[in-house]
Amino acid sequence: MRRRLFAVAVAVLVVGCGPKKQPVPADKLWTEGNSAFNEEAWDIAADRYKRLLDQHPFDPNAEEAELRIAQTYYLAKRYPEAIAHFSDFERMHPTSAQLPFVEYHLGMSHLAQATTSDRDQQSATNALTYFRNVVDRFPKSEWAAKGQLRMKECRETLAHHEYVITIYYLHHRNLKAAESRLRGMLTEYPDTDATAQALHEFAQEYTRRDESEGATLALATIAVHHPQGPLANDARTRLGVDNPALKGDDPLPQLVAKIDQMSDTADRRKLPTTVSAYPNQPPSGSSSSY
Repeated sequence: MRRRLFAVAVAVLVVGCGPKKQPVPADKLWTEGNSAFNEEAWDIAADRYKRLLDQHPFDPNAEEAELRIAQTYYLAKRYPEAIAHFSDFERMHPTSAQLPFVEYHLGMSHLAQATTSDRDQQSATNALTYFRNVVDRFPKSEWAAKGQLRMKECRETLAHHEYVITIYYLHHRNLKAAESRLRGMLTEYPDTDATAQALHEFAQEYTRRDESEGATLALATIAVHHPQGPLANDARTRLGVDNPALKGDDPLPQLVAKIDQMSDTADRRKLPTTVSAYPNQPPSGSSSSY
């Protein structure tokens, strides 16, 4: 028994004293990583950069390698991994000159995951936050102008999501819910095309309901806040060039106030009649003859 234990101990000692695998030179890993990156071999590039960080954490190219890893995931459209690595870089290097680039690509990674307008819009909301950071924190960087354009794109996406819900309520005669959503659009996204389209739909609805003040304010808001948009000419034509709504105070806050005023009226509080999914069956509790 003692001999067996002695043999095992010797074997472990021999293995432990065996030759260790030598690290690959940092410049070789850096060159191979860059070559793979330029050839769009993303997995190989990420592997070489990671090995550089593991084996040579204090190499002069280490910080750049961290950023390149995040880029490889972004370019490979592996957005959750890209977000994780860009976020790690930002946390580890809070004063880096590359932060505008990082914030912009964090926004792009979230935006790339935004779904259709009828689904949750958290990705678009997150993207908007990062693009706003670029514009607000780094206004003189080369990424600020791009961030501004992406902010507009995100706002249109979020506004269109609200538009779909708003018009759903409007077409189902749930006017209180529809106007509540319109109010939110006027507050959060007044400059978007989706809001202009919603106002156009409400102008028609108010006209149908003989609510001339609401219709006038909706059309005037289109004309004033979207003067170059495709619906502006129609709005001005319907109002007439001498309409006081086009020459006085801003119609948007007036429309918001009008919506607030109308929200407590009886016809707004009344919910629409439920439509049966089985129109040929008598209502529950009613009698029928056989």
